[in-house]
Amino acid sequence: MMGARHVRGLGELERVWPGHVRLAAVCDRRLDLAEKVAAEAEELLGARPAVYGDLAQALRERPGLQAADIVTDPRSHDDMVVGLLEAGLDVLCEKPLAITVPRGLRMVEAAERTGRVLATAENNRHDPMNRLAKACIKDGLIGHPTFALQLAIGSAFTIIGTAWRHKLAAGGVLLDVGIHAAYMLESLMGPVETVAGEAQLVHFARAGKEYDGTEVTVNVDAEDACTAALTFAGGAQGHLTLSFASPGQTQSQRTIFGTAGTLALPGDRTGAPVVVYRESKQLPGDSLPELVPSYHLNDVETKLFGERPMEYSFHFTETDRKLLAAELHSFARAVRREAQQEADGRQQLAVGLGEVE
Repeated sequence: MMGARHVRGLGELERVWPGHVRLAAVCDRRLDLAEKVAAEAEELLGARPAVYGDLAQALRERPGLQAADIVTDPRSHDDMVVGLLEAGLDVLCEKPLAITVPRGLRMVEAAERTGRVLATAENNRHDPMNRLAKACIKDGLIGHPTFALQLAIGSAFTIIGTAWRHKLAAGGVLLDVGIHAAYMLESLMGPVETVAGEAQLVHFARAGKEYDGTEVTVNVDAEDACTAALTFAGGAQGHLTLSFASPGQTQSQRTIFGTAGTLALPGDRTGAPVVVYRESKQLPGDSLPELVPSYHLNDVETKLFGERPMEYSFHFTETDRKLLAAELHSFARAVRREAQQEADGRQQLAVGLGEVE
């Protein structure tokens, strides 16, 4: 699922930033999947990458590799990432970074020991509407943030993306999907200092289509709902509710309350506008460009979404590949030592599993 999506992101990146990244190889234990992705890469990038079913073989036969993009399920991340870092490669790893603190620390410490880049795949950070919301806070439109409310409720009975997300051994759906909400809250509000919460397992079985269209059922053993009270390092408070267990109404909300106003964010990857309220009145959308002078996208993000967009409208698949292109561009610049990685491994480990000392 994510491997093919990352290749489509590379295709989009090549369109707006040509000649900077070359996909040398695709590796998967299932060679049929690797061949399928390699064929799509050839169509999008103009050259077919080599195909391997074994990572060690790929490293032996491609000595010039500079970086790797890990898009496997979280159980395999630490072994693969540590081996690649020790082989001298920079690594971009899909979220969540790890499913336990020790395994995450093993990866972070390997990156620090080898001096290599360990980046985490946080695509929604690059959503222009999230960039705009962060600029609204920075430029003081709502005063000092005091409270953050994050709700995401839905998806009661169906498989969410892939069956392994519902197994505790792979981390569970709250960690794998809910971490998007966690890292965006910290991006907007700063580091979380304390958490008090509970999780529960509501639905013990799910059925639906796997990423490849196969009909499957799964016995669920990972929690599918949680709620938590948060305090942020800056003194603000927050509430986080994530539930993939509602059989009826769904709800999505991310709202930041401040001393001078309120900021209502749209759903990630929707392109809907950011809404600001001051003195109980909604600010006109056309007033925002002048009120947020710090809001700017980098050159590649501008080519993908336009200059300082206040909203956008693309099909989900197009938005998805644009955000992945922006994510891969950030990683490529870090590999070239042109810029610091926006979302590094230690930061992701703190977001997903608690503060790392």
